Amino acid sequence: MLAIFEFEKKINGVLKAREIVKALTAEGKSLGVALRHRIGEELDGWEGPPAREIHKDVCLHGDYEIHYEIVPAYEPIPAGIVILRVWDTRQDR
Repeated sequence: MLAIFEFEKKINGVLKAREIVKALTAEGKSLGVALRHRIGEELDGWEGPPAREIHKDVCLHGDYEIHYEIVPAYEPIPAGIVILRVWDTRQDR
C-alpha cells in the first residue's frame, strides 16, 4: 500500500493518495461480505498442493487489482480471505 500511496502522491497529491488507500482498504474488507468474494475472476498459476483458490477483484474504475486467496479453498463458506497483492494497473511492473 505504501508503493501505491507514493505513486498516487506523485500524480494526484497527498489528499487523493490517502483517499485511494482508504478506498482500497475498504474494498479488501468488503470481499468477505455476502459471498462477494466469489464474484472476482478466478486466476490460474497458483496451483498447490494444497489446492488454492485465488481470485482477482478489479476496483476503483479499473485502476487497481486486488488478488486474494479464499481459505479453505472451494468451501461454500470460507474461514477467511487473504490479500496477496494490491497494485495500480497503470504502474509499470
